[in-house]
Amino acid sequence: MKLYFKDEYLGYIQDSTGEGAWVYGTLNPSGNIDKYKAFFEALTNEEHEFEENQFDASWLDESNWFITDDQGDKGGIEIPAVYPDGAINWRWRKDNI
Repeated sequence: MKLYFKDEYLGYIQDSTGEGAWVYGTLNPSGNIDKYKAFFEALTNEEHEFEENQFDASWLDESNWFITDDQGDKGGIEIPAVYPDGAINWRWRKDNI
């Protein structure tokens, strides 16, 4: 599977598994992910409160995030949690694309 923000490829997801509403995997990031690193760090850092106004409003719009499978089929996701070690967690959107 591949992670996208709008039409920007952010990396390949492998070893995905699901538990309840959540899906977990490992992200092999592309170079495109660099500009989102601070955003993902802020989202996943439980010791600090996330401040939405520090980031581009389009990054907070869940309709911009999706995953494609190996056949290229697209599925909408909520904003993913991407951790520095490459772990990624997400939930499929109810209004899936």
